[in-house]
Amino acid sequence: MCGIVGSISPEHLSPVLLVDRLHHRGPDDRGTREVTLPWGFGILGATRLSIVDATGTVPVPGYFPVVGVVIAFNGEVYNWRELRQELSDGTPWDTWCDTEVVAHAWRRWGVGMLGHVNGMFSFVLVDLRKNVVFLARDRSGEKPLYFSTLDGVFFFASEAKALGVPFVEGTCPEQDVLEFDCLDDTPFRGIKRLDPGHYLLLRDLSDLQVPKPEIWWRFPTDIDEDMTYTQAVDETEALLVDSIRLRSNTEVPTTALVSGGLDSAIVQAVAKFPLVLCCNFPQDGMDWLPQARLAAPGAEVVSVTFGLDETLRDLDQIAFHLDTPATWTALAQWFLAKEMHTRGYKVVLSGEGADELFAGYSRYRILWWVAQARQDPQLAKYQMLIDLMTGTDTDILAKMLDRSPQNRSYAQALRLVRQFSTTGDLVGDMLRVEWHTTMQCLLRMADRMMAAHSLENRSPFLDHRLIELAARMPTRHKITPTRSKAVLRDVALRVGVNPAIVNDPTKVGFVVPWNKWRGTQDEGGRGAWDRGDFARSLQTAWRRAFKLEEVNSSHA
Repeated sequence: MCGIVGSISPEHLSPVLLVDRLHHRGPDDRGTREVTLPWGFGILGATRLSIVDATGTVPVPGYFPVVGVVIAFNGEVYNWRELRQELSDGTPWDTWCDTEVVAHAWRRWGVGMLGHVNGMFSFVLVDLRKNVVFLARDRSGEKPLYFSTLDGVFFFASEAKALGVPFVEGTCPEQDVLEFDCLDDTPFRGIKRLDPGHYLLLRDLSDLQVPKPEIWWRFPTDIDEDMTYTQAVDETEALLVDSIRLRSNTEVPTTALVSGGLDSAIVQAVAKFPLVLCCNFPQDGMDWLPQARLAAPGAEVVSVTFGLDETLRDLDQIAFHLDTPATWTALAQWFLAKEMHTRGYKVVLSGEGADELFAGYSRYRILWWVAQARQDPQLAKYQMLIDLMTGTDTDILAKMLDRSPQNRSYAQALRLVRQFSTTGDLVGDMLRVEWHTTMQCLLRMADRMMAAHSLENRSPFLDHRLIELAARMPTRHKITPTRSKAVLRDVALRVGVNPAIVNDPTKVGFVVPWNKWRGTQDEGGRGAWDRGDFARSLQTAWRRAFKLEEVNSSHA
């Protein structure tokens, strides 16, 4: 985990770099470096959380004269040792870390180097030989990268709060639909995020004034109908075990978040950390500690809890670190990260992505049963009745996606569904829509809440090899008449997860008892999962944190 920040300007300007605002992302080191191009002048800044080559000396930002590259890098390249060996040509290396490998990979392969990397990353690289600036973001969007142009100067940063531009509230259609932003637009006017799997190549002043992101990786859309169930289980097990081992092999104290659910139980079964943490609300009827202990036999399980008083005390800080509003999952991550930081941890493994890739949420099962009704030969003459009751596929997905009051943003939800659904399979299309939308909010929360306490979050289920396998996998291997996440359940048995966890048919989405605390459990239409009151409270805290109330007081 690191933080990157900087600017590229057409003249020899020296905008103030807000490096201090990224100190939490990298408290171990910091630095800046100026670069001069024929068409512009740049300043790169970075803060470093020492994980790879933790005891060595890595320049921040990195400057590697052999390849003529200056780079500000955030993230981890898990296969950097293999790439280093492939890239070695007898020239001595300056460091023993992944940042230098990225610089050499750029020199060898150019933009194509991104396809060689297995990892989570965002970086800005200045090639002093080709006189170009290259910004890139990983496939899933685990590591963030924002940018903005003001008065002819191009700014970039790991977090929006570190950009050298004023904060003015703008409109963001996705926020109206989902209660959070997730695509390239943000609720800050003029501030964009580089989408996952995209890059920017700045070659001259025209690129600087109107940056045009280009895509280098897409979430796969082709389904391998010939894939057998046994093949699906075998390949998932091999890739997932390798992914967990790659991410748990560190030089620094590492742990995991264990909820007692299937995904985190698989991570712990392979990694076997001696201490793990669990978020728990025993006073509110949500005691997950016994299940967490079942998922981590032989390990110490630390229970972390909090209530309304602690939440309201920290809410403005949470909103500031999130950059933009998110969901109440961020609350749990905030208090868990506090505890981990106190205990000296630097890396934490978690289960993000498993439900979105392997159809774990209950809403996917609802869609699966709708699809079964449409495929039932005994109902062949009643398809018009089924459509009358449920709507078209896009209608169903849009209604499920839209969280706006009285579905006022239904049209925007429909646009999102049409933009990202491609397969004609209800479950498969919902997986793809949520990969690009809700999944991005989950990853932002995981990154920001851990980074706020100088921790790096790693998600084994988001290894791109596993993503591509899951995307190709037919829905029938994920959901059966009796099981959801069928493939993962069989993998879990193979790696030693307790059968009581594997065979538990319930899937309860993570809920913070906010509505119980506030007495708002009956206000919305989604019961305990209704986040309307929390969304409004966080929105207000966000405006306070970024001093937006005076700018747009009509929203207060």
